[in-house]
Amino acid sequence: MTAVLVGGVPAPAAGPASVGGPASVGGAAPPTVRPGDPQYADLVRGVNQRWVGRPGQVVVATSTADVVQAVQQAARSGRRLSVRSGGHCFENFVSDPAVEVLVDLSGLDQIGFDPTRRAFVVGVGARLEEVNRRLFTGWGVALPAGSCPSVGVGGHIAGGGYGPLSRLFGLTVDHLYAVEVVVADRSGLARAVVTTRDADDPHRELWWGHTGGGGGNFGVVTRYWFRSPGVASPAPRRLLPRAPAELLVSTVIWPWAAMDRAAFTRLLLNYSRCTPRATGRVWWRTTSTAI
Repeated sequence: MTAVLVGGVPAPAAGPASVGGPASVGGAAPPTVRPGDPQYADLVRGVNQRWVGRPGQVVVATSTADVVQAVQQAARSGRRLSVRSGGHCFENFVSDPAVEVLVDLSGLDQIGFDPTRRAFVVGVGARLEEVNRRLFTGWGVALPAGSCPSVGVGGHIAGGGYGPLSRLFGLTVDHLYAVEVVVADRSGLARAVVTTRDADDPHRELWWGHTGGGGGNFGVVTRYWFRSPGVASPAPRRLLPRAPAELLVSTVIWPWAAMDRAAFTRLLLNYSRCTPRATGRVWWRTTSTAI
């Protein structure tokens, strides 16, 4: 899920226009799926099949312009709107019967290098598997994002973006240079704004709000740009952390019957002390299963 706020907070008064997206609504209506259409049943469910939404329409966005139009229509009509990139929200924030308009962002899956901003650009509909593959094969770089291949980057990064390389390279948002957000003001006027971490950016606080503030707070994110801070090189392959050649994944399972208070405390303490500096290697938490 990506962040969304419709109404209540003024949009930035003036700022850089989005690249590839308008500052206000215009153009043809975005593709829309309604109850009765063959795609509807699939689009109103996420990974957690427990939750089933009943929106009056699902806007299948293919551009920032589509998102701007959907947000403005929802804001001015007073309908509750939610958004989805990869569908891995396990709560009912998206597939909720109270949601009246759902914006599906899976089509915003651009991955590439933006020479103008000297940063890697990733659309919020891109899945982690494809992001990792494209960054590695194209430039030999990596983001410290999650390991589940089908997770969409939209909500994952808005919440911080933690993964196997985070102990070495920090959170994904530590490398976030810019974000494109569709915002709506009190009058229902929607537009796209690109905000960066540059100190002189007039909307820098909006960028800062997406460095771990989570989904559901500021607007509908449509694109992210990534460049590690403090890097002056013009070469793209030096603008993000160098990807490791390989990653060893190991899962350890403890029977619940053997996990008393003392053993559990010892496990947590040993894990917290196992740092890259202490071992000379990079360790990351895998999933522990109790049986």
